Amino acid sequence: MSEHHTAIIVGGGPAGLALAVVLGGWHPFYRGSRVFGERYPQLAELLAPHRGTLLGLDFGRLARSGVAPADLFRLLHHPRQKFEELAQVAMEFREEEPIDYLLLSQEPVGGLWNKAPRNLLTLSPGQWMEFAFYPLAQYAEEEGLDLDVNELICKTDLIRYYHRVPGRFGQEERLRLGEQVTRIEPHERGFRVISTELDTGQSREYTCKYLIYAAGQRCQLRRLGVEGEDLPLVSNQYDHPQDYPGHRVMVVGGGRSADWAATELHDAGRQVWYVMRQSRDLHWQLIGDSRHGLPYYARLAQILESGSPRLEALYRTRVKRIGRDGRVWLMAGGEERVVQVDHVVKEIGGTADYSLFSGFPNALQLEEKYDNYRFQVHQVRTHPHNYESIDIPNLYPGGYLAAGIGLVVIAMHGTTYAIAGDILQKEGRL
Repeated sequence: MSEHHTAIIVGGGPAGLALAVVLGGWHPFYRGSRVFGERYPQLAELLAPHRGTLLGLDFGRLARSGVAPADLFRLLHHPRQKFEELAQVAMEFREEEPIDYLLLSQEPVGGLWNKAPRNLLTLSPGQWMEFAFYPLAQYAEEEGLDLDVNELICKTDLIRYYHRVPGRFGQEERLRLGEQVTRIEPHERGFRVISTELDTGQSREYTCKYLIYAAGQRCQLRRLGVEGEDLPLVSNQYDHPQDYPGHRVMVVGGGRSADWAATELHDAGRQVWYVMRQSRDLHWQLIGDSRHGLPYYARLAQILESGSPRLEALYRTRVKRIGRDGRVWLMAGGEERVVQVDHVVKEIGGTADYSLFSGFPNALQLEEKYDNYRFQVHQVRTHPHNYESIDIPNLYPGGYLAAGIGLVVIAMHGTTYAIAGDILQKEGRL
């Protein structure tokens, strides 16, 4: 038996969660602010006469005039990078009539942040990770928390904030957590979505007119593709040093998560081999760019520059095989080396999974996007005014999956308002 909804959101990470609240009836309205008016007077003049929800803006006209919707709402939310007061946010949210939607996620809301290392700090001030409709300063005040929103925020504090959102905005009944979407295909009513309940293995079927695909850039973890990769001594992600009681740990990666794991394990007294395919110069470019703003990169630089005997960085090195006895065969510069370890930690990232889409007349066109901090994702080509796929009508990639969206965290919710506005306008609700 199929269950129909006007819209279905696939993915409960920051992008999907933001869309859930806005589709759930919480709409942005322009209120202006001193900071916004001083810094962006032309935008302030443009928006001042607009009395209705900002979801009713003519996004096509804005895009043609050179104002990307994601940029407009980013500036309304963050007219300056440092937070001083709630009054600087140039929009307010009012509860309106919701649209019929459902969110499907295989994990709790918060996406990959649920599985990030326990003590991990964000790469940016905490308030860059917030939703405009629920500023982190407001959350901290309501919960009686002592948080400096301009400082880096710890994973545990951030995930508590994300977990609070559905209940705070009355959206809990619209969320189906613990369901893994396995197939998306065309249907006479728009889309047919097949999922599996992870607890029971039961298959479920949904249909919808609009589909927001916000499964994230790491919904499919990468693999080394070597013998022994699935042995018990190999972990697919890092959480905390206490998970590795043995003394000898090999970290395989090269990005920020692996850097964090190698640093924290070293400081917990472990003997660490840090295996990377990249060159030393490329790795140190990241360290150099980060060490003066991120304390854990300052610490990693200190460890490596001191020549600590408990952390060996192995550049331009790849894993060939992992043995049951803890031996790991490595290859670097045409030479083989064997290292004896107690644990192997893989922090090699993941990819967006578009293999779920099947049977559509046109395949999704993808663009490869990189930044200077080892972040990469294949983005879906979209129309610039509403972030709708140019290949599949009424399909909207959410967050970083939409082409043209920057990969810095301050842009990660940028697609929310144009997508919600486009759906509501198509439905004649605005």
